[in-house]
Amino acid sequence: MSSYVYTVARLRGMENHLLDTAFFSRLMDSASIDDAVKALGETSYSQWITGAGSFDKAIDSEILATCEELASFVPDKELLDIFRLPYDFHNVKVLLKGLFKVRGGDTEGRRYDLISKLGTIDTEELTNAIETEEYGFLPYGLTDLIPACWQLWDATKNAQAVELLIDHQMFKAMLGVAEKLNIPDVTNWVRNKIDAENLRGAIRLARMKYDSAKALPFFHEGGTIRPDDMAKLLNEPQETWSRILSYTDISSVLGALQEQGDMKAALSDVSKALDEYLLKVLEKAKYSMDAPANVLLYLLSKEAEARNMRVALVCVAGGLDREFGRRLLSNGR
Repeated sequence: MSSYVYTVARLRGMENHLLDTAFFSRLMDSASIDDAVKALGETSYSQWITGAGSFDKAIDSEILATCEELASFVPDKELLDIFRLPYDFHNVKVLLKGLFKVRGGDTEGRRYDLISKLGTIDTEELTNAIETEEYGFLPYGLTDLIPACWQLWDATKNAQAVELLIDHQMFKAMLGVAEKLNIPDVTNWVRNKIDAENLRGAIRLARMKYDSAKALPFFHEGGTIRPDDMAKLLNEPQETWSRILSYTDISSVLGALQEQGDMKAALSDVSKALDEYLLKVLEKAKYSMDAPANVLLYLLSKEAEARNMRVALVCVAGGLDREFGRRLLSNGR
């Protein structure tokens, strides 16, 4: 494995520029979106903002610039791919949904504005491949996945089922990249990310009154918890889930929510808790000056910062409840 001493040293310097939760709390207090944009003047986001309505693209530009900067000094680029790969699958969903609508007679169905440049695959190449049905060069199993999505759509016209099929392949691809890297902390994080998504899904399905048999196809393979065991949770009261999963690390999320009497909390609160848990999975890398997992930890911290930025700016721009917005802010540095 390549040495990561220089890489981690660079990351330590970059961490000093991450925005903290106190900043976002102050940003949330801005009287108007123009005032909020002014407050960003001394941050790295200011270089991307061209007006009060441009903050969404500015946030993506900042994340993309971060990925490109890291690519210049991180030895194993696959560490960046693991972070960026979900954006490729997001783009596949956007493009396929657009084509489903077009073939259904909606000539305005394509939504190119929703395509993210944060993926690993050039967006023009991906768009052209999907629209011309030339999938042969696509990575991550997309060559076989996209025709399978079309077959499923033709048979069911069920967009949710197609999305689920895409998500199954996304997690399989992430785990494949991680295992090829052979960095145990990174592989463990991917497996925990699968657990987190499955747990998020279990809570959603429980609220929809699904039983375990119907729910099983919704769970992804590859986590530390088998899909069968995750599905069985739906036959049990949610108050017992943390005890049932006590052999896993992720049970701590459920335990914390239960202690707060928050098992019935909005899914957004659960998602926040799971996002913070995934950061904690990698936290021990902080104590090593040569752990490759520091790369992924920094990217996730930057992504959490971007998520906080969106929450704060959307609250200000839309005049939404500021206290509710503060509840959604991830705990920063």
